[in-house]
Amino acid sequence: MRMMKNRNKDKMKYVFEWLFVMLLWLSVPVATKASTGEIDQLTKRMYQLYPDGKKAEKFMRVTDSLRVAAEKAGDEDLFWRTWSNQATYASKNISREKALDITHAMSDYARQHDSKLGLYISTYTNAVLASNQRMERQAEELLLQALDYKKRFLPGVNSAPDYLALVKIYINRSEKAKALEFTRKALEDPNIIPAQRVSAWCYMCLAAALENPKDGTANAVNTQITKEFNGYYAELQKVLKETGLTNGQVPLVDVYHAKLNGNYSLMLELAKKLPSRIDSLSMTAQAYSWLGRGADAYATYVKYKKYSDSINNETVRQLTSNHSLALDVARAENEAKDLRIANQESRERVHHIIMATVGVIALLVIAFLALFLHRRNKHAKEIEKAYGQLEDAHQRLEDAYGRLEETTKAKERMESELRIARDIQMGMVPSIFPAFPHREDVDIFASLESAKEVGGDLYDFFLQNDKLYFCIGDVAGKGIPASLFMSVVVNVFRMVAKEGFPPAYIATKLNDALSTENDNGMFVTMFIGEIDLRTGSMDFCNAGHNPILIIDRPLSPHQPCRPSYIEMEPNAPIGLWQDLEFVGERIANVRGRTMFLYTDGLTEAENLSQDQFGEDRLIRLFETRPYDSARQTVDMVKAAVIAFVGEAEPSDDLTMLCLKIK
Repeated sequence: MRMMKNRNKDKMKYVFEWLFVMLLWLSVPVATKASTGEIDQLTKRMYQLYPDGKKAEKFMRVTDSLRVAAEKAGDEDLFWRTWSNQATYASKNISREKALDITHAMSDYARQHDSKLGLYISTYTNAVLASNQRMERQAEELLLQALDYKKRFLPGVNSAPDYLALVKIYINRSEKAKALEFTRKALEDPNIIPAQRVSAWCYMCLAAALENPKDGTANAVNTQITKEFNGYYAELQKVLKETGLTNGQVPLVDVYHAKLNGNYSLMLELAKKLPSRIDSLSMTAQAYSWLGRGADAYATYVKYKKYSDSINNETVRQLTSNHSLALDVARAENEAKDLRIANQESRERVHHIIMATVGVIALLVIAFLALFLHRRNKHAKEIEKAYGQLEDAHQRLEDAYGRLEETTKAKERMESELRIARDIQMGMVPSIFPAFPHREDVDIFASLESAKEVGGDLYDFFLQNDKLYFCIGDVAGKGIPASLFMSVVVNVFRMVAKEGFPPAYIATKLNDALSTENDNGMFVTMFIGEIDLRTGSMDFCNAGHNPILIIDRPLSPHQPCRPSYIEMEPNAPIGLWQDLEFVGERIANVRGRTMFLYTDGLTEAENLSQDQFGEDRLIRLFETRPYDSARQTVDMVKAAVIAFVGEAEPSDDLTMLCLKIK
C-alpha cells in the first residue's frame, strides 16, 4: 500500500510539474523568442569568424548570443552545435584547458536536462579534442560510439561531423582508403551543411595527397597522386565559390597544391602563413627540404618539436582522458534511465488494465496484482544489476585509461616525430621522375626504402653544364643517427659537386668534413660518378662501396644480356680517417650501356632460412629477365627481392639507382 501511495504521489507531482511548465511557456512574451533572421545572421557570422584565430573574443561573444537565441527558438541541434564549435575553436586558438572546460560544461548540462542530442554532441566534441592531442585510438573509439549512439537514439541527426573527424584521424595515420571512404559518406549525408561540405572537399584533397604504399612510389611525387589531388582541388574551388565560406584547412590544402605541382618557393611562402603554428612549422621544414636547404629544414624541425611538446603536455592529455571517461558513464546512465522510464510506463499500463477489470472478476484482479508485483521485483533486480554492471564498467574504464595513458603517450609522440623525420629525409633526395624530361639522352630512376622509419642510405643526382653528377651511399648503422649523418653527406656532396670538381676530389672533401671531430666513428661507403654527356666518358671514385653492375646488350637477339661487375680502386670508406687522398678512375664511353648501383641491403637481403640474395643471383637476374627503361629495371629487381625475402622482416635499408646514357 505504501508503494501504491508513493506511485500516486509521483503521478500527482508529474501532473503539477507539467501544468507549471505549460503555464510558464504560455506566459513568455512573443518578443523573447529569437527571430529567424537574427539566428541566420548570427549563424553566418559564426562560420565567418571560425577560421580567424585572431578574433577569439568576438567569436565567443557571437556564439554565446547564438546559443541563447537557439535555446529560445527551441532549436536544440543549433544550440549544441554552436556550443561544440566554441570548444573546437578554443582548442585551436585559446587553450586546450579552456576547450576541456567547455566540453565538461556541455556534458553536465546534457545530463541535467536529459538530452540525448547533448550527450551525442559532447562525445563527438571530446573525440575531436582527443584527436587534436594525437590520442587517435581514443578519438576513433569515441567517434564510433557517437555514431552508434546516434543510430539508436537520433537517426535524423547530421552525421557528417563524425565522419569528418574520423577522416582527420585516418589522414594522420596515412590510411588513404579509409579517409576517402568516410569523406564520401560525409558528402552523401542528406543533412550536411555548407561549412561541412567545404571541410569534406579539403579532406578529399589532403587524403589524395597521401602516398599509397601499394603502388611502389613511397619516395616519389607520383603523377597519379598529383592528378587525383588536382581533380579534388578543382571541386573544392567550386564549393568555396558557391558557398562563400572558408576554413582553417583551405590554406593547408593550398600548401599541398604548391608542393605536388612542384612550386616549392610558393609552398614555402604559403607554409609560413598557415594559421596553425604546428602545421606551419611542419610544412615549412618540408619546403626547405624540397628546396635543398637542409640546415633551415633541420632548424625548423627543432622548433616544431619544441612547440609540439609544449602543447601536448601530460596535464591536458589527462584532462581529455578523464572527460572522455565521464562521457562514457553519462551515456550509460542515460540508457539506464531510459530503461527505468520504460519499466515505469509498463507498470502503469498494467495498473490501468487491473483497475478497469476490478469490478468484473475479482480473482483476475488478484492474479494480475500478483503478476505485477512479480514483474516489478524482476525489473528492480534488472535495474540493480545494470547499475552494478555500470559501476564495474566504470572501474574497468578507469583502469584501462590509466594503463593506456602510460603505454601509448610515448609511442604516439615517437611515431609522430619519426614520421616527420622521414618526410624531411625523403625531401633531401630527388624523387620526381622522369628527372630530366627535356633530355632524351638520359634515363635515370632511383628508389630508397628504409628498414626503419628513417635510415642511413642515400642517393643524389643533378645535371650541370652537360655533366651528370650522381652518387649512392650507405651510412654505417641505422635509425636517427644514421639519418642525420646521411643528411650531412647529401648536402656536402651537392655543395662540392656543384663547383665542378671531379669525383675523387669530392670524396676527399667529404672525408675532410666528416672525419673531423667524428667521436662516434661513423662513416659512409659511397660511389660517386660524373658523366660528360657530350663525349659519353665517365669519371668515378668508389669509397669502399659495393661494385656497380654494367649491363651490355646481347651480341645477337637470341643471346642473354651481358652483366658484369667493374673492377675498381679499393679506396677506404669516407669519414674514418683524416688526410686521405682518394683515387679516381675513368671509363672512356658508357653510351648504350646500363649502369646499376645499389647498397648492400640488396645482396644481403635474407629470407626466413637466412639465405642471402647475393651477387650471383643478381647477375643471373639480368641475364634472364628483359628490361627497357631505368624504372623497369629497378622495379624488376625490387620485385625479385620481395619474392625472395617472403615474410621475413627487412634487416637493412634497400637503395637502388639505374642509369642509362643513350
